[in-house]
Amino acid sequence: MTEDLKQKEIRLKKELARVKSQNSADRRTLKKNRDFSVGGLPPDTSHKRTMTSKDVPDVILPPSNRRGKKENIPF
Repeated sequence: MTEDLKQKEIRLKKELARVKSQNSADRRTLKKNRDFSVGGLPPDTSHKRTMTSKDVPDVILPPSNRRGKKENIPF
């Protein structure tokens, strides 16, 4: 009787594994996405000017640091 239970358990495990693999294969199929709407961008993407010393009267500031034209080479 224990042999029958072991065989039944093995058969059920095999069937479960087969069903799991079949389900995963079914879920793996690609579905076409026809949504071409713009997502992920904030609604306000307009260019905003940065304030400079010319915009504020009677202010004298040092010039802003510009990005170097050379790579950052340590030697």
